[in-house]
Amino acid sequence: MRAPRCRGSGWPGVPVDRRPGAAERLPPAGPERRGLRLRAFLWNLVWEATRRVPERVAFAAADLVARAVFRFAQRSRQQVAANLLRALGPASGPDEVMGLVHGAFRSYGRYWVEAFRAADMTPAEVDARTTTEGLAHLDAALERGEGAIILLAHHGSWDVAARWAETHGYHLAVVAEIVRPRRLFEKFVRLREQIGLEVVPLHRGEDLAGRLAEALAANHLVGLLSDRDLVGDGLPVRLFGEACHVPHGPVTLARRTGAPVLPVTLRQQPGRRWHLQVLPAIELADLDVETAAQRVAAGLEAIIRTEPAQWYAFSPVWPADRHRAVAQPPALTLPRDVGTS
Repeated sequence: MRAPRCRGSGWPGVPVDRRPGAAERLPPAGPERRGLRLRAFLWNLVWEATRRVPERVAFAAADLVARAVFRFAQRSRQQVAANLLRALGPASGPDEVMGLVHGAFRSYGRYWVEAFRAADMTPAEVDARTTTEGLAHLDAALERGEGAIILLAHHGSWDVAARWAETHGYHLAVVAEIVRPRRLFEKFVRLREQIGLEVVPLHRGEDLAGRLAEALAANHLVGLLSDRDLVGDGLPVRLFGEACHVPHGPVTLARRTGAPVLPVTLRQQPGRRWHLQVLPAIELADLDVETAAQRVAAGLEAIIRTEPAQWYAFSPVWPADRHRAVAQPPALTLPRDVGTS
């Protein structure tokens, strides 16, 4: 299949400043307890094994683990069900919801294999497995010369999407929250830099907004995962009809730079294939903060609705769930056929 014609970001003849070495520029990490060091060792072991075994073996093993976790991780199962119930609406039956929950666990297992192997895929391999939709929205935004803010959710396989984008001339700067174990965080930073991304760590002393604005001014892309308010200073919205908060990054950056916001997702398809979809641009620059934040929420809803079972909502998204334990509705018992196919 012929590769799609892509405009790419930036300008012809202007080199891309990817600012590699983000992990080395971070302040030194403090000592970590033995449990964190062990976690880093185990994750690294799984990561390298996943890269080295045949692809079919890696995906089959991930699927097996995902099925087992779904069967026994009751609390996570309940949380995913509670989140998906909001996205699907009250008319959804319990078997439908729990079937999608099962799909979310399996999809998440597949995501990790794809993330670990993303940098090892050649551009030809990515092209052969990826179909695209809506690239005209992205190219039209870039023709304006103000860059584009890519609105992302924890949905599909965003590492593969980044790999596809970089191999087609679309450069992204992405934000990374510094987490522990630090050794594992630094490995993820290097993986994403190997793909071609610029990683901007979120830490004190870093001019985060300033650097992202520079990337947009160079007519590149800024990718922002925005379906979870991790910092706790998000903007109030209604997400799927219920009070929630979204990170302020897309709104703040769009109002500062004039760049449009484009919801993007790369959905997993059967046969270890993917479908990259760019949704129409959302203009926020001239809106008040409250209206702009609600437009961001609508963009996130549009992403999630493309394939609810690929939304990795394993933690509370809505404040109501953070303030109380999530009780599994009586109707959402585990169907006998789920997890046994």
